[in-house]
Amino acid sequence: MRLFNRGRFLSAQEVWEEAWRAAPAEERAFLEGLVQLAAALHLRTRRGATRGAVHLLAQALVTLEDYRPAAHGIDVEALVAEFSAYLDWIKAVDRPHRLLDRLRIPRLR
Repeated sequence: MRLFNRGRFLSAQEVWEEAWRAAPAEERAFLEGLVQLAAALHLRTRRGATRGAVHLLAQALVTLEDYRPAAHGIDVEALVAEFSAYLDWIKAVDRPHRLLDRLRIPRLR
């Protein structure tokens, strides 16, 4: 979570992917949602790939909704609400803007 909140999305993705590989089946979907979330933000902030980011964010939110209100120490209720708003914003803005994106990306709690 610390890597993610510091904007190191690719590193967070890699850590969560490794955890996913070792996790029991019942925990994998939650970790997959986190991997998708981190991958989406990496695409948006580092590669400017809005379309791919929108797709992965939407998938992550669908997956993570099943874990409301909280799971594994993460406030999933807030995550889904805040990242849904962020998803709507990037759809409206379309073109990546490094500073505005950094300011708008919610943090995991």
